[in-house]
Amino acid sequence: MSIIPRFFMEATVVLGRLPISNPRWCATGFVVGRYEGTQDGNEKFSTYLITNRHVVENEEKMVMQVNLQNGVKAYLLSLASENSTPNYSAHPAADVIACHININPALSEGAQLPFFDLRHHTLTLQQMRDTGVCEGGLAYTLSFPVSIASDFVNSTVKTPVCRMGCISRVENVYHDSSSRNFLIDATTFPGNSGGPVISRPENIAITDTPYNTSANLIGLVSAYLPYREVLCSTQTHRDRMISEENSGLTVVVSVDSIKEVVEIERTRAYADALLHHETQRTNEAATVESAWLLRSLPAWSAAAPASFPHCHSQGVQHPPA
Repeated sequence: MSIIPRFFMEATVVLGRLPISNPRWCATGFVVGRYEGTQDGNEKFSTYLITNRHVVENEEKMVMQVNLQNGVKAYLLSLASENSTPNYSAHPAADVIACHININPALSEGAQLPFFDLRHHTLTLQQMRDTGVCEGGLAYTLSFPVSIASDFVNSTVKTPVCRMGCISRVENVYHDSSSRNFLIDATTFPGNSGGPVISRPENIAITDTPYNTSANLIGLVSAYLPYREVLCSTQTHRDRMISEENSGLTVVVSVDSIKEVVEIERTRAYADALLHHETQRTNEAATVESAWLLRSLPAWSAAAPASFPHCHSQGVQHPPA
């Protein structure tokens, strides 16, 4: 019996710091797709890596590992342009970033890299409320804890760790539009940051209350909530030490913030693609097609102009000259 769709696991990636030959795994991310329309009867999507802002701050390059049909492969993720301008967008009020990535080259190499469709595989806070997601409801986190990441990321397969918890506090968010974060009772550790949080499908509920029968993305892990205790001297009655430990409660950034930062990144990446396109046409140093291919392979870069409105999830499509 499957509770979580397998492709949710495949859409979850492990992130690490250089060198690419021996990365230091440090965090988790996942891929989402924004529907861009249809072409020749096929749905087209722009795709984005989602993780926490604190994961990518001060990083110009990181490593992202994905599953292939046989084995795994690490890809270089470019997070800054030559002038150190970020190749991603950060939410102004939440611990989440979106980085536009072109997944077509990896797919052509056999990568098993599906994505969360933002239309069908997610629940916003309003949808959570409408479908009865409340305190006590079960949820799962998918991630790669740092201390044991090497045991789950090897030359054979990349497998995130699945942990189960429950919704601890969300009702206050339903009634306070200024807050977008909620709490789950699920112990998380370094490396869990940026992992997706999935609601458990339910087929039973209290009479006349709503429930949701499908698993959905409801947010991403931000950080554990620390429990702090001040140790006081019995002689001087002055504070001498602060003891801190993991409370077992985890802060979750909602899907609402994820969708908002995707729209911000879509605008940024589109503007960057147009600028690059015009620069290539003006310089006449290379065709748009060859420049696009060079920037798309082998690195996954948010600046690669393979997206709007021409991006899609299967195959390779070149932008017009």
